[in-house]
Amino acid sequence: MPLPSIRFPGLAVLLLPLLLLSLLAVTAVTAARAQPLPEVELKAQILWRALQFVDWPGEAGPAQTLQLCLLSPGPLAEELREWQHRELNGRHVELRRAVVTSSAGGTAGAGSGTVASTTAGPKPPLALPAAAVAGCHVAYVGADVLLPVPAPRGLLWVGDSHGLSERGVTLNLQPLQGRIVFDVDLQAARRAGLEINARLLRLARFVHMEGLP
Repeated sequence: MPLPSIRFPGLAVLLLPLLLLSLLAVTAVTAARAQPLPEVELKAQILWRALQFVDWPGEAGPAQTLQLCLLSPGPLAEELREWQHRELNGRHVELRRAVVTSSAGGTAGAGSGTVASTTAGPKPPLALPAAAVAGCHVAYVGADVLLPVPAPRGLLWVGDSHGLSERGVTLNLQPLQGRIVFDVDLQAARRAGLEINARLLRLARFVHMEGLP
């Protein structure tokens, strides 16, 4: 667009560099927003939005905290640590971490330690005792643990490892052709007394419904 006539050349000389700097700043911000998010951050964002479409049984309202339990190590577990004290549908997120061990008996226990694994090299999945997830509303697991049977009521299992949906994980995130998709095990959700909004189910890649009426 042509500039209007300037009666004060000195003022125009001063304003032109400022105008150019403003245009460069806007261009830089636009370019930064166009950069794709790292995969782990994208997974965390999708998971956060997905949880907004889940209803837990006997919810006590905003006064009740949402217990997030991290039961396996990994990049997504580390990213989810940033959720501490955030609010999900008016409920404060409270973080509980766990340590996966290969102690005698092969169990995984929960506590307040750092997310870590004391195993070295490939090991068979460890049986997770139900006591380790007592009070949890959301539990992140990897391929390194076996879920307790029967599944605790009111617990949403989440993960991002191949094949977890077939092992009872309610919501499993996976990369696919440059994007993140998720599968939902609706049967596992129903067993746990969870209600998942149909709008979320329509966005899922697969919805496992075997055994449902």
